[in-house]
Amino acid sequence: MSATPHREDCTDVIIIGNGPSGICLSFLLSGNRPYYNGGSHSNVYLNKKLEKLDKNKSIVEEDLEYLSEGLDGRSSNPIALLFDNLCRPDADMGVNNPSLLSWKHEPKHSINHIVLGKGKPGGAWQKMDGNMQTLSLANWMELPSLPFKDWIMNHHIKEDEEVYRNRASVADVKNYYTSFVKQNQLNSFYNNHTVTSVRKVFNFKSCIDSESGERLPCCKNFKDNHPFLWEVRGYIENFENDSATDKEHGTKLHEEFCYRAPHVVIATGTFDISNRLNIPGENLSYAVHTLQDFEKCLVERRKYSSLDPILIVGSGLSAADAILMALESNVSVIHVFRKGPNDPSIIFKKLPAGIYPEYHRVHALMKNKISDPLYKSYCKHQLIDLKDDQGALLESTDSKDIISVDISMAVILIGSRPDLSFLPYEAKNLGVVPRYPIECKPNPLDVDQYSFQCNHEVGLFAMGPLVGENFVRFGLGGALGISNFLYKKKQKDCL
Repeated sequence: MSATPHREDCTDVIIIGNGPSGICLSFLLSGNRPYYNGGSHSNVYLNKKLEKLDKNKSIVEEDLEYLSEGLDGRSSNPIALLFDNLCRPDADMGVNNPSLLSWKHEPKHSINHIVLGKGKPGGAWQKMDGNMQTLSLANWMELPSLPFKDWIMNHHIKEDEEVYRNRASVADVKNYYTSFVKQNQLNSFYNNHTVTSVRKVFNFKSCIDSESGERLPCCKNFKDNHPFLWEVRGYIENFENDSATDKEHGTKLHEEFCYRAPHVVIATGTFDISNRLNIPGENLSYAVHTLQDFEKCLVERRKYSSLDPILIVGSGLSAADAILMALESNVSVIHVFRKGPNDPSIIFKKLPAGIYPEYHRVHALMKNKISDPLYKSYCKHQLIDLKDDQGALLESTDSKDIISVDISMAVILIGSRPDLSFLPYEAKNLGVVPRYPIECKPNPLDVDQYSFQCNHEVGLFAMGPLVGENFVRFGLGGALGISNFLYKKKQKDCL
């Protein structure tokens, strides 16, 4: 669903990024408002606060700081915890309790906005392998008002398949997000829009002499008299034809756009740029840095026989996914990771074995608890060099000994970071640690924990992974916080 907006226009809010966080915010700004439905919560203090609420008053209008006070959980943001507790009460206890919110569509409370996304609604999920399963439980992936269980039972093709498992397939998740936008008639989504610049511009007003009626030169205190807007520029990527063949081989057409708004929300996620080791040979053709590129190479590999193993670097979920793909394709793997397999920071230790058996299999291989003739691990080692002849040098982090191995491919999966090149200084001036690149956990964007407005830029907001919320269920909290801020601002000065 791709809208055709004016190429140069003004609106009230521009959302950059059409993943789950951006979708949820658009849902609220479109006049969909949550109300407490009278259900009970196991948290006694929160329950007492909820019981005192006026049920005819939307949660968006409430004092969120008061409601969220004292909550704790897997997020450090109070609004994320509040919204999660209202949508999924006691989710961390492994139960699937009904939501404490009912939703009403009230168009009079809608706020003009647009959502700019590089692809279809769903963001980075649209680029993932549909056969993979989500890390989070299925109901943790859902958006407000549309239970994932209900959607999947109504849309699943295979009637004889168990359609609601603990975890969902990525294919179902990305279809769910696209369907959510269509089902709720969220018409502010502009697909194939790549943002290249976000900057402040002053909204100059004409100064008229009250006596003569003549236009005066711009006043000296223009910052006070001429409020600024955020200008968002970029290009729309289209094709001469709409066929799949043309999209793969046809000519891309670029059309520039420019929008202005007093409020901009950055909701782009953190999967744009793959982290690199910055070692010799890392740019050679047989080295890849994403699962998508690895999958393509794995398909190509089947066309010829190569006895040399694939080298996989990393100890996270993406590296584990690559290992599983390789083993399922009967391809030998050399697995290199810097930490020990029992290091407390290894993510597999935090995942219940009953829900994530495939990741625990990889962890068992890393610890040599089970063996596979196709798998060999080098724990506490690092890749230091890739050679033209497809040789790799590995260095022990303990002894500093160096060994050489022959490989057919190097798959380097050591995390990713956002591409914020469209912001001045790549947003390095906006992080919790100034002058350093923005990353999800080490250095998220520095925002007010209730409004999600950047502490260093008025009118600029951020949500989702950019503020440290990697899980969908907590990333949605930004939508409530931003909506609450905009509602209060609208009441104050007629947004």
